[in-house]
Amino acid sequence: MNNKSLFSKVRGFGVSLAMVTLLGASAAAQAVSVGGLIIGRDGPTMYVKTGDSPRQIVVLSDSTKATEKGGMFGWSKKDLGVAQLVPGLEVKIDGTYDSDHKLVANKVEFTRNSLRTAKQIDAGLNPISAEVAAEKDREMTDRKNIEEGQNRLDEHGKLLDEHGQRLDEHGKLIATNGQAITATNGRIGELDQYDTKDTLTVNFKNGSAVVTKKDQNALTDFVKSAANTQGFMVQVQGYASKTGPQAINQKLSSERATAVLTIIQQSGAVPLTRILAPAAMGTVEQVADNHSRGGQAQNRRVVVTILVNKGITGGADAATASAAPAAGADQ
Repeated sequence: MNNKSLFSKVRGFGVSLAMVTLLGASAAAQAVSVGGLIIGRDGPTMYVKTGDSPRQIVVLSDSTKATEKGGMFGWSKKDLGVAQLVPGLEVKIDGTYDSDHKLVANKVEFTRNSLRTAKQIDAGLNPISAEVAAEKDREMTDRKNIEEGQNRLDEHGKLLDEHGQRLDEHGKLIATNGQAITATNGRIGELDQYDTKDTLTVNFKNGSAVVTKKDQNALTDFVKSAANTQGFMVQVQGYASKTGPQAINQKLSSERATAVLTIIQQSGAVPLTRILAPAAMGTVEQVADNHSRGGQAQNRRVVVTILVNKGITGGADAATASAAPAAGADQ
């Protein structure tokens, strides 16, 4: 008897608990109506300031109706869609709370005047947003221009470095040419110790330092004829026409003199001790007008000169002069 009574009490308590649970669930899903001001919108999530909450989360869906009320008594209604739910709009929301206390909206109502005011507010915010976006675009453009300007400065810096290197090379070349000219002038200054016995001119093609076969033979015969001259020296001077850069002309005159000197040495007729160092004369002592091809051809030359020491020729002249009076006395 006691067991049956206990079972009845337990069953009654379970039924009561189930009813309480159902009533609670029913209360949680109960429809509510909330009024407030939309303060933000992020897709399907809307934020509304109500009398009870500074930020009530409202969940919108495709089935949520957004209805505008108009007319004198608000009897005129028009479903405009949730796209009209913008910040600043006074709304009344019908829906239910979910387990996270988010208000799931079934219907959102607003007046025509409230929508007009909200759109005016939104229209005032949009130009500001557009202006901010334009300012960001200008900032990005300025930043890009600055980067491009920096790249151009880097390129100019590289060009300046390259030009500086070329100037350094030109300076070295000028210094080298200056030394060569100084040395040449020194050798020319020593030539007053010699008398000229004979000369031979070898001409060259434009930009070339190659001696033709004909000139090679003439050059060999020429130096062999001087081999029996007492106290002789061979002088080699290279020249260029005044066409093209000076540095290149100086280089050509040197190469031409060296080419002729090589042939003289290969002839074996003249000892090295009888050859003066070749002189690169550049464009000095032009023998013809450079305004014509014929004149330029004459200026592209190497002059080989057989020199005789003045001491030797002077002694021979003195001996001849002293012998003449003696012969007269004998007569």
